[in-house]
Amino acid sequence: MAHSHKTEIKDGSIKFGLVLNSLYTIVEFGFGLFTGSLALIADATHNLTDTFTLSVSYGANRLARREANESKTFGYGRATILAALLNASVMIAVAVFIAFEAIQRLQNPVEIEGGIVAAVAAVGIVVNGSIAYVLSKNRKDLNMRSAFIDMAFDALSSFGAMIAGLIMLFTDILYVDSVVGLLIAGLLLYNTLKILKEAVQILLEGTPKDLDITAITQAINDTDKVLSVDDMHVWTIRSGYNALSCHIAIDEKDLTESRNIVESVKAKLRNVHDIQHATIEVELEDCTTHEEHESH
Repeated sequence: MAHSHKTEIKDGSIKFGLVLNSLYTIVEFGFGLFTGSLALIADATHNLTDTFTLSVSYGANRLARREANESKTFGYGRATILAALLNASVMIAVAVFIAFEAIQRLQNPVEIEGGIVAAVAAVGIVVNGSIAYVLSKNRKDLNMRSAFIDMAFDALSSFGAMIAGLIMLFTDILYVDSVVGLLIAGLLLYNTLKILKEAVQILLEGTPKDLDITAITQAINDTDKVLSVDDMHVWTIRSGYNALSCHIAIDEKDLTESRNIVESVKAKLRNVHDIQHATIEVELEDCTTHEEHESH
């Protein structure tokens, strides 16, 4: 039987971000081209990719709501993980592009209208900061967290561009525009790689980073009438929804209570260790006497 694991992420925050970000991107690109500011152009380019990443996040959330079926027995929740992976890949490409342009500009500084850059960037702080704040309410979900980090760094990019604009307005230091671009690229790359790593970990069905296998094993062993536990696997179906499978051994005289024992283990896993889906096989002898099961 298929099990439904629907996401409860609302789309309103993403829709808000899409509209506001798209309008601001058009304005920022225009002023970036007019002033020749790399900081503004880089930030606008990043904002343009946000329209794409927010669209991907929106589509993934919609897909994740579909009911589980015979071909997708765990449902479509991992669509959001694929979206996070795609968004992270796009952000890495943006970071590399910004860094490349900044290095080129360092070698050939261009005079820029600092006042206009600072004014446009100040608006960007408000716009991107507002979107990031709205998205932050759902950042436990990896897909939404990737969108949140993207927008938070847009706000940071705008802040950097504003500082660069003010410095250029009152001094002749032109290279500050490129330095800000490099700093933004470095910070974006660092945080995006963390999102990418977590997405890959989930897709490879690795153990969730916030779960302790040793503690979980001990908790199951400590359950009344459980002799031992073996062949344990813990993974994430989607962000915030963890699963486990294992074998437990009980004494033959407790066979009639096996259902209650299993339910006790599941309750402990759900309430203490945040494991919502557990499949537990009962054996009537010590599991450790069996041949080890190989991972596939």
